[in-house]
Amino acid sequence: MDSRFSFDFFFIDLFNDTSIKWSLDHVDTFEVLWILLAGVAFIEYSIVLLCTTITLIACKLYLHKPSGMLEMGDVVPGVSIIKPLMGVDPFLEYNLESHFKLAYPKFELLFCCHDDKDGAIPLVNKLHKRYPHVDMKLLIGGAKDVVNPMVQNMAPAYEAARYEFVWISSSRIEASDAILNDMISKLQILNVALVHQMPYITGGHGFGSNVEKIYFGAFHAKFYIAFNMLGFICVTGMSYMFKKTLLDQVNGLAWYGRYLAEDYFLTTALHERGRLVLSAYPAKQNVGQTTLRGFADRQIRWSKLRLNMMPLVEVLESFSYCSHLGVISALTLHHFLAINPYNFFLAHVLLWIILDYIILSYIENGPLLLSKFEFLKCWLVRELSATYILVVALLNPHIIKWHHRTFRVRLGGLTEQVKDEY
Repeated sequence: MDSRFSFDFFFIDLFNDTSIKWSLDHVDTFEVLWILLAGVAFIEYSIVLLCTTITLIACKLYLHKPSGMLEMGDVVPGVSIIKPLMGVDPFLEYNLESHFKLAYPKFELLFCCHDDKDGAIPLVNKLHKRYPHVDMKLLIGGAKDVVNPMVQNMAPAYEAARYEFVWISSSRIEASDAILNDMISKLQILNVALVHQMPYITGGHGFGSNVEKIYFGAFHAKFYIAFNMLGFICVTGMSYMFKKTLLDQVNGLAWYGRYLAEDYFLTTALHERGRLVLSAYPAKQNVGQTTLRGFADRQIRWSKLRLNMMPLVEVLESFSYCSHLGVISALTLHHFLAINPYNFFLAHVLLWIILDYIILSYIENGPLLLSKFEFLKCWLVRELSATYILVVALLNPHIIKWHHRTFRVRLGGLTEQVKDEY
């Protein structure tokens, strides 16, 4: 018999085999879904535990262990400190005065306001009279054709900056000589383009503020610190110092005002010019009492920005929430290994609470200003609110309200202002 005929006949017979057809037609779709769900749970659990471990080690060995003044040499570089202002909050005077009180020998303070009616202007003038030796300028009126209000406000100060090192420090940030010296000494390294601080909330001014403290000092911190230790780009724009010549090479500050998340695009561009280094000190956001509504609105705005810039990352991040990850892991372990899902979930939540408490204690660098019971209440509220924040952001991801303005953000991050609201 012809060999090719025999070969073809074999496959025709194989294809017509009813037992094989039956097995293909009856693939257990639900079992495939269980396997996929288990894979997601395993990967997410591994990533979260890895990040938590790296963060715990970094908190112990890196945080609050600054570079010293001796490493900077005899001739110190000058620093231009840009402070964007909009209105007055309860701790603004204290935060601004901390910058006037810096003992660093060569710096200038550049305060920015949108108009001459801003309530922060009398306060700035009052502090300048108190510290007349400080080199200070007040720039009123922002740059035109810049969408991002904060960049619009800061652009004239950036152009007026006299020094190579520029520190953008938002109005809520409390400064100190230790922080400034640490950032400068790290930025002086040849291949470093930017040094930044991990955002954190100092003090305890009510329930909402403590919820925000736990967000920044636990959930956000475990990824922020770990990603930076691993060399990934993870920077927020609350407090960062960079080399001006390098930013000028990638279009300058005002160019990034086309995005609401200017810090993400700016730091990504600077990463092509050098390393991004984490400061040994968390950023001290010293703010008044934050309401739960204010905290949620801030988180919704950030979630919408990430959905437009990194939609897949934002959705996958939701699986790292303690509740989401716990439920998925408990169900899959019960399905494949018959492990009691309730016992596992309770053990999972307890482990997360303990790890978050330890991380928060390391970042606080001392005893927490809230009791363990208060921590537990705030932790539960933050965890349960995460799902609500993501759902609200997904319902209308392209429209963002910030202060008195409304913006439309396109996929990719480009932004246009829709209207002003007064």
